Amino acid sequence: MLYNLFLIGSLLFAFLLLFVVFSSFLGFLLTRVPFAPTRRADIEFIVKELGVSSKDVFYDLGCGNGKVVFLVEKLTGAKTRGFELTWWTYIWARLKKLIIGSKAEFSNKNFFKADWSGATIIYGYLYPMLMGQIQEKFKAEMRPGSLAIIRDFPFPDLKPEKVFHMPKKHEIYIYKK
Repeated sequence: MLYNLFLIGSLLFAFLLLFVVFSSFLGFLLTRVPFAPTRRADIEFIVKELGVSSKDVFYDLGCGNGKVVFLVEKLTGAKTRGFELTWWTYIWARLKKLIIGSKAEFSNKNFFKADWSGATIIYGYLYPMLMGQIQEKFKAEMRPGSLAIIRDFPFPDLKPEKVFHMPKKHEIYIYKK
């Protein structure tokens, strides 16, 4: 009996691990961006420095497990939305949303196929090969006065309004439309 429970538990763990690995690999193939979390202190700094408030609508492009989305919502009361293609991090974010009672929205879809015109702020910690496309979508869809908060890899053709040099050699670029 104990052996059967151990076997069933081991199989469930193996399937969960396989799901996480497969989902991560598929997400990487689709986006070419691995899961890379942002430090809490960096988000707290951004929120304070930029005056993010409950009047803002904040989109996280490639939100992973929702850490940034939840923190911005908690600190500011802003309406938040995260886009994530990797299933396991998307499911993790949705589960955490239920547990903490968040109002954040999450979409398991490609953020390039989403309408950004409702956002006042977008945040992205993505790779250089995507930044040209993100820049073009920012220019085409965002309303005047909207902000792009871009971590480590700047837009190729726009000059940032501000650049913050963060600990551990990270940079945060702020663009205003």
